[in-house]
Amino acid sequence: MIRVNLLKAKKSRRTESTDRALVFMAGAILLGLGALVVVHLTTSAELEKLERTNALTKDDIERLKAELGDYDQIKAQRAELLRQSKTIEDLKVGRTGPVFVMRELSEILTPNKGPSFDRATYEERLRRDPNIGFNASWDPRRVWLESYEETARHVKIKGAAKSNEDVAEFLKRLQLSVFFSDVTPESTAQVSQRSPAGSVKSVSFSLSAGVTY
Repeated sequence: MIRVNLLKAKKSRRTESTDRALVFMAGAILLGLGALVVVHLTTSAELEKLERTNALTKDDIERLKAELGDYDQIKAQRAELLRQSKTIEDLKVGRTGPVFVMRELSEILTPNKGPSFDRATYEERLRRDPNIGFNASWDPRRVWLESYEETARHVKIKGAAKSNEDVAEFLKRLQLSVFFSDVTPESTAQVSQRSPAGSVKSVSFSLSAGVTY
């Protein structure tokens, strides 16, 4: 009878299987190390690129500072110039604005003249309410002003007129003027004064309004 010993062959197959597993593990480790090396090199390259860009940016900032000077100082100087410019504009308005208002009052109280107004708007309002129109033939000498006080573009006017109708005409002209807004009558009163010709009656009045200039 012939006997064959198979133990050695079985052992050899197990050894080969183990060897293959070790080879695969070694290959996986090498691949992992290779990937880590690639990632490290890529990250290092990106970092070096960012460091170079940062250095160039710093150089540009220093160069701009040298050319333009201190930014905070320039910003403060600009703010001061803007403040001075606004102050100058306010002074110009304060100097010329009241002059225009006084001229407008003079026009309103001058015969054959009247308020400054937008013609198209006036005609449209006149179509809706004929009573808002001013009387071009009215004699403004029938009204005289006694005081004019302006505070923060709000005025108070006191005066007198021959009649209530004259007061109403004066108010109407102020309301139509582009230089006045929110014209509000505050009081009227009949006044009698003695004169060589006898008793002279008039109407005193006061009003308030905003001024626009």
